[in-house]
Amino acid sequence: MLGLDHYAAYLLSAFGITVAVLGGYVLYLRSRLLGVRRKAAIEDHSARNVTAAAPRVTTAQAASSANGPSTT
Repeated sequence: MLGLDHYAAYLLSAFGITVAVLGGYVLYLRSRLLGVRRKAAIEDHSARNVTAAAPRVTTAQAASSANGPSTT
């Protein structure tokens, strides 16, 4: 007919490889999507449980002069 029986093995293998590659890509995208959803759920959950933090006390001294003012 069109010589399909001559190319049948080639066409079937090409089709099989295409389906395998696309299936792998779909699984990859699915895992990435689930990871993003899981990360968003964890961040959302932790943000809900945060209470208001107490105000921080700030000092005018630098960290290097924590022992008091220098007399030089």
